[in-house]
Amino acid sequence: MKTPDKSRLFGKSLFWIGCIWGCLAITACQHDTVLNKTFDTPRPAWAFNDPVCFNLTVIDTLTRYDLTFSLKHSEDYAWMNAFFLITTVFPDMNTAIDTLECILATPDGKWIGSRLGKYRNLGFLYKQNIAFPQAGEYRFEVRHAMRNDTLREIEAVGMKISRS
Repeated sequence: MKTPDKSRLFGKSLFWIGCIWGCLAITACQHDTVLNKTFDTPRPAWAFNDPVCFNLTVIDTLTRYDLTFSLKHSEDYAWMNAFFLITTVFPDMNTAIDTLECILATPDGKWIGSRLGKYRNLGFLYKQNIAFPQAGEYRFEVRHAMRNDTLREIEAVGMKISRS
């Protein structure tokens, strides 16, 4: 019976220790996600008066967050961009409205984002390193702000909120 080569065992041990440290380093650098939801838009078309809504309960008003929106659209979508109105309803029922433009294609008409069949997925940074000023329930209402009252070929809208 052959005895194992000590240098070979040592090399394998170092390899596995390196893999474990690498995994720990990758997971330690990831931001804590506090909300990550995606909702399909109404079919066959998304009406302006039918918002997609996201809710978040905030306890800690000192923590900083990054807010990202995601969009899934068909390659049959008619425009190179999309505008959205994002209404934030604060716990005291005050509101703030922002406009977000999402560029979906390059100037020469090539779609941006990851492709899955005839669909494209993109993420857009909405706000970075913000703190929520009040503890309580926040509501984010997302409406499209395109010229047509109904919008076709936007399949889903998502929101991700992570600690900065």
